[in-house]
Parts: sequence; C-alpha cells; structure tokens
Amino acid sequence: MRSECNIIRDLLPLYVENMISSDTSDFVEEHLKSCEACRKEYERTKEPQSARKISDATPLLKLSRKMKVKKIQTIALTAILMIALFVSAFAVLDAPIYSPYSEGLVTLEQLGDKGMLLTFDEEVTDFDYTVYEAPDGGNLYYCDIQAWTSLWDKWFSQGKRKLSATITTRNAAPIIAVYVPNDGSENVCIAKYDPNADNRIDKNVEYKNTTTLPRLSLGYYLILAAAALAALGIVWFLTRKKAELRIWVERIALYPAAYIISHCIVSGINWTSYSLPRDFSLIVFISILLYSGLLLTHNIWYLKREIKEINH
Repeated sequence: MRSECNIIRDLLPLYVENMISSDTSDFVEEHLKSCEACRKEYERTKEPQSARKISDATPLLKLSRKMKVKKIQTIALTAILMIALFVSAFAVLDAPIYSPYSEGLVTLEQLGDKGMLLTFDEEVTDFDYTVYEAPDGGNLYYCDIQAWTSLWDKWFSQGKRKLSATITTRNAAPIIAVYVPNDGSENVCIAKYDPNADNRIDKNVEYKNTTTLPRLSLGYYLILAAAALAALGIVWFLTRKKAELRIWVERIALYPAAYIISHCIVSGINWTSYSLPRDFSLIVFISILLYSGLLLTHNIWYLKREIKEINH
C-alpha cells in the first residue's frame, strides 16, 4: 500500500493537469477513494500555484518579521543603555561630598526679629536644613544644617558664589543652629538665636553632643533583592525543563539583578546612606532602565535562537 501511495503521489501533478491516460486516471481515482492521506495530497496539489507559493514562503515571512523585531529591539536596547549610562554617570558625579565642620564654613547673622541669615563658604555648592521643635518641649527650636559639594559641581559649576538662607520660626521662638557633618563625628552647635534677648546671637550655648547616624534602609533593600534573586534561581533550576515557565522566571529574576547593579552604581558597596531619599530614588530609576535593557537583551537572545532554528 505504501508503494502504491508513492506511485499515486508521483502521478497526482499529471492527473491534476489531465495529462495521463484514462486507465491510469481510473487507477488514481480508485486509490483516492480509499486513501485519505493521498486525498489530502490531491487537494493540496489542486491549489492554485500562487497559494502554494504563499504557503512555501511562510517560513521566510516569519523569519523576516522576527528580523525586523530584533532590529527594533536592538535599537531600543542601545537607546536605553545610553540613557542608563548617562543617568548612572550623573548619579556618581552628583553624589554629595559632605563638608566637615570648620570655622567659617557657615556664618550666622541676625535679621532683627525676623530670624537669622545662614551664609555658606564658597566651597559649598548645596545645603539643606531642617527646623523642628525641641524634643523635650518648651518654646525652643533646633535647626539641623548640612552642607556639601559634588564632583559635578566642582567640574562644571559656573563660578563660585556664596549660598544663603533665612531661618525663621513661629512666635519668634529661639533657635539653636546645629551643624550635621554626616561623617560619623559629633554634631556641632554653632549658635543660638533668641529674638527676645539683647544679644540675639549667642555662640556660647550649652548643648548635649549628639551624632547623626546614617540610614540603614538601603542595606535591607539590597538583602531583599539578593534573597529574591536567589529564590528565583532555585525556581529556575527546578523548572529549567519547562521552556515557557523558565523564560518567565528569567524575566522576573532580571529585576532584582538590575536593582543590585543599580545599588552598586549609586552607593558602591555601602549599605548605609546619609541621603536616603536621593539615593533610593536614583537606585529605583536606574534599576528600571537597567531592567528594561536586560529584558530587551533577554528577548533578543531568544529571537536569535528562533531565527537560527528557522534558517536550519
């Protein structure tokens, strides 16, 4: 029967074109009545030539589409990596270099009963201050002051200028100005401003020495990302033979990997931070860029494998 099918399939193109004798035609028709496989081959042979060409070209069309997708994803990957590189370089160059306290780093001047004026040395390119009520109560406020520069400001700042700020409180209450060096050393009491005193700025103030410690949150987030990456690695190992599930595990695992890389870019190997909001927001932003890039790289890798299979 198999030999007869081979003969019939060799005759089908001639049969379709009515180029065989009547006896041979009867033989073909009789076989087609009892052989479903040959009937399907007959139906395919009857298709117009253009339809067969389209069917034969399907792998080439599929290959062309995948090549276009790969090209677009490669362009997107290049753009994302360039943006990530620029943002990462800016994060490193703009990292605060906190200034240790020294005489003249920040000076205080009274503005009558309107408050006091902080003026910083020219080396300071940025600063911050926080005014809050005394923890032990009373009509007294504290003002924590920080000052810093950065490599970006040192290299690209247009000329040096003195920065200043006016500090006021409600009800004209006294303010104790405290400089926070953010280097593990003790905070420094600069002066006390009392709008109700004759000598409104007093530098001889009793102050209990305190030290501002860095925030530890970045370390916790880093440990969480590393634990998630390790757990997903175990899941990947257990599901490595299930292609579709394995690919999704790989895609998810790329984010904790991107977060760890981003943390190293912004904070290096440090687990602590004196500027947590700034560092954490940069880490998240860069990690999203890196994740997008890694995801595109992952997709391009599998596209290359599919294209290679189609070519073979």
